[in-house]
Amino acid sequence: MGGLPLCEPAAATILLIDANDKDRTYYAERIRIGLLDCHVLEAKHGNSGLELYKSHSVDCTVTELHLPDMSGFALLLKVVPQVRQPQVAFIILARIAWKSLANIAQTNGAQAFLAKRLTAGDELVPLIQKAIATVGRSRKDRQQ
Repeated sequence: MGGLPLCEPAAATILLIDANDKDRTYYAERIRIGLLDCHVLEAKHGNSGLELYKSHSVDCTVTELHLPDMSGFALLLKVVPQVRQPQVAFIILARIAWKSLANIAQTNGAQAFLAKRLTAGDELVPLIQKAIATVGRSRKDRQQ
């Protein structure tokens, strides 16, 4: 198969931040099913998500754009401070999907900007894999 490899056991930690319990539970379950043996951390707020990010080795952060205590963009800027050299994959899910918002997200280090209503959990899994692989490749390039 020519696709991206699945996560190795406990090889990847995904941080999912979404205040909507139903959406967060849905996406977390789909990620756990699609990325066997990967660890999924969940948070309702940006600040609690940021604390989880700081206390764990996170490979990919997936966040809702609109959080109760901060925007997904503010979180992106705290997690990916070096725009050209992200150390962690970052994906934004949003209720509103405007091209201008997607451009801002990707310019500031996000690997993807997705509309919730158009993105099934099963579609999110390969995007997470791709984002992790992309950041991993850029890390290796910088180390050489």
